[in-house]
Amino acid sequence: MKTYEKVFEFLADPTKETFLKCRELVINDPEYDPYSEDIENMQDLLNEGKFEEVIQYVNVNILLSPRAHIYKYFAYKELAEDKGRSIEMTIAQLIFECLEKTGDGTKASPYIITRISDERDLIRHHFNKQDVSQSLVRDGNKIMDALTLDDGSQLYFDIKDPYQRMAFSFSKRNEQAESKEEQKPQKKKWWKF
Repeated sequence: MKTYEKVFEFLADPTKETFLKCRELVINDPEYDPYSEDIENMQDLLNEGKFEEVIQYVNVNILLSPRAHIYKYFAYKELAEDKGRSIEMTIAQLIFECLEKTGDGTKASPYIITRISDERDLIRHHFNKQDVSQSLVRDGNKIMDALTLDDGSQLYFDIKDPYQRMAFSFSKRNEQAESKEEQKPQKKKWWKF
């Protein structure tokens, strides 16, 4: 069974435990990037009318993204494919429900996300609310985003895994850039003979 198929095992049993188990597959994948531009890429394809490409767009970074499945829903809708449309909306809805089961949005029990975009997806598309500000909160070994909503309430999101992956990615990119610089043959300056 492919990793991608294993990620969706939570659909048959949408509990907090099965969802978090499937989430582990995503965050432990070497290609996992919680800040990837995949959602924006999918939106661009959708806006350009490239509906087949939206449907075919698959990688580890979007598997548990509710917005990615909503975009696929709209692509199927444009292609008048009711079965695909229904499947994608069901997946998006179950991801929202499972995200809700990971916590209650308080500082003591924040929602556990996979992508940073999941925060606003949950707030805007599932709770039908708007956020007005965001701040990073460290509390012991927790790293959270606190989003203040337009009604003055706050919701907390556990971003420890995405945050650590971001730090790892930046470190890795810097090492690769330094390695490339060292491998380049040094040009002699014209004034140095």
